[in-house]
Amino acid sequence: MSLSEPEVGESRVPAITTMTGDALGALSPTTTRGPTAASFLPLIQEIFAKLKTSSFIHVNLDSVAHNVDVLQRLAGPNTEIMGVVKGASYGSGLLPVVGVLLEKGVKELSVATVSEGVYLRKKGITVPITVLGNLLQSEVHDILQYNLIPSLSWTKSLASLPKDSLTYPDGSRLKVAINIDTGMSRYGVQPEDLPNLIKALDEMNVKVCSMYTHFQSAIVEKAKNQKQMDIFLNATEQFKSRNIPRHVAATTGCVQGIGTDLDYIRPGGAITGLSSVSDREGVEKFVKCGFKPAMSVLGQPSYYKLLGPGRAIGYDGLYETLSHEWIANFTTGWSDGLSRRLSNGIGGVRRVKTGELCPIVGRVSMDSITVRLPESPEENEVFQIITDDFDDTTSAVGMARNLGAAVYEMPGNWSTRLARVYSRNGKIVEICPALEYTC
Repeated sequence: MSLSEPEVGESRVPAITTMTGDALGALSPTTTRGPTAASFLPLIQEIFAKLKTSSFIHVNLDSVAHNVDVLQRLAGPNTEIMGVVKGASYGSGLLPVVGVLLEKGVKELSVATVSEGVYLRKKGITVPITVLGNLLQSEVHDILQYNLIPSLSWTKSLASLPKDSLTYPDGSRLKVAINIDTGMSRYGVQPEDLPNLIKALDEMNVKVCSMYTHFQSAIVEKAKNQKQMDIFLNATEQFKSRNIPRHVAATTGCVQGIGTDLDYIRPGGAITGLSSVSDREGVEKFVKCGFKPAMSVLGQPSYYKLLGPGRAIGYDGLYETLSHEWIANFTTGWSDGLSRRLSNGIGGVRRVKTGELCPIVGRVSMDSITVRLPESPEENEVFQIITDDFDDTTSAVGMARNLGAAVYEMPGNWSTRLARVYSRNGKIVEICPALEYTC
């Protein structure tokens, strides 16, 4: 089964079938790509010693800081960053990433849910926080109590509430962001209805503190996103004298250079080095910007043995050894966040010492994976289960491409069952023990 690149637009979701060693030639463990991040081994060995566990999630906050620098270069000279940290900063962890953003001068944040905004407030985050989506009436109480900025596409959530109740604890009036539908066709007021919406909010004495839209198309489809940009600019032009801040450029827009000279850029995945697409051309454009993935998953074999030919491995015996083969177990599986569809040669792990790619054989099970090694591993040898790069097989981008999935799924699906470790300047800055933290 080959891990060759699918054609553009092709969904690559291969069937799981019984395989032998010969069928995994494309993931041969003797194929060396060069050492992978060998310079970080002393830090990783230190983490393994502290955790006393055989696998963990690592988030390199230096990469987050670097990515903010990249975003600042992509933005216009008078453009601020509104950091999108929804979904636990796309899987890398909410508070540690927010801490780096604030340190780097990011002045506003946005999240997907009111509960995410409330959580940040309870943790002492005081900068403006915009909640994306569309406000529900049931959320108004928490929005006001915790001084959050909701997104609106209509006034239904506010219409039945007393006008004088729409105040924050400090007595200031409710502030909202207006989402304008320029083509995504999800949330958002239609451009022709924007004047009436703003008029209704004015009558309620509700302040519009920003207007935004969201691009539908991929990095390589710049013309389509430019069309949405033109619709947005035309819709908001008549309100330019009101100095309402505008923002359109999420990760894709930042790479394309569309809307990067408005009041804000609104990156999310790029903050932790995640491309918004997995196709090769789009990823190349993302990589050329200089982004670095922050998250990786590391493991040491928890058990290994030399098996003779003809041995069926794992549930349903999907893989069968052809000769004498070293098979190792790693204690991570689909319950942690590793996709079951990476079973039996679709996925692999990276041997840090040599850079060799070692295939996952048999099924990804709930708690473990089995991996074919080229030889008996050294004591305490380290492997990367997800690599912090753009590798065709082991990175978030590579996994997404091979599975026909979204890049953001690959780190975003990981649970808290593995310990999570944050480093900065080559040193451990925070260890979150398994099951004892909130992403």
